[in-house]
Amino acid sequence: MLMYGWMLFVETAPHRYDWAVKVMTAGRIDRIKDRIAQTIHAGERVLDIGCGTGTLVERCLRRGAYVTGLDSSEFMLKEAEKHCIAAGGSSRSTLVRDSVTQLRKHFPAESFDVITSTMALGEFPHEYLDYILGDCRRLLRPGGRLIIADEVWPERPVVRVLYGIGLALCWIPQFVLLRRAPFPIRRLAETIRAAGFEVRGRATWAASSLQLIFAEKAVARGDDGRIEHLSVSTLTGSA
Repeated sequence: MLMYGWMLFVETAPHRYDWAVKVMTAGRIDRIKDRIAQTIHAGERVLDIGCGTGTLVERCLRRGAYVTGLDSSEFMLKEAEKHCIAAGGSSRSTLVRDSVTQLRKHFPAESFDVITSTMALGEFPHEYLDYILGDCRRLLRPGGRLIIADEVWPERPVVRVLYGIGLALCWIPQFVLLRRAPFPIRRLAETIRAAGFEVRGRATWAASSLQLIFAEKAVARGDDGRIEHLSVSTLTGSA
């Protein structure tokens, strides 16, 4: 629940950022990024929104993809550039400094095969998500994939109540120290579906509010009103 507050603090010191996120996620973030990268194919066009220090950008470059990373932090993008060089993918990488809410300003429609986001969308109030996901749908080619990993509100009622109590207790000190409130995402899968995607896979972890969702851009509706989509290779392995 203090996850995003801590992330904002360490964003000004990128050399501590990756370590901090590993601690906050109990080491899960590296496994999540490895799992995302395993779904990326050579030659695909990938956009990583809220790319941070570029660790997922580097993984996708090593898979042979053309990768664009977007982040609002100059400090983060300087670190991401080092990861692009380390992957030997400078000629296949582009880094853009701007907010996730400004996607349409930089990219034309159907520019990407895959859009990824890890630990970024939870920084925005829920009303922004519809707008951001709508832009993601616009930027993906028909049948393109959306892969999101983020902190979400628990689905089980008892766990949700306990989580809410803890969140309330931490809200005031976080706001005083960091001038922002936490926004764990509510009903992430449902929000993704409402934006015009088909959810193809979902992974959760015990004792964690992290969730990893694999989705695909729905391309049309048939006469019966059902969403039709292009077939793609299997996105997920075993959890």
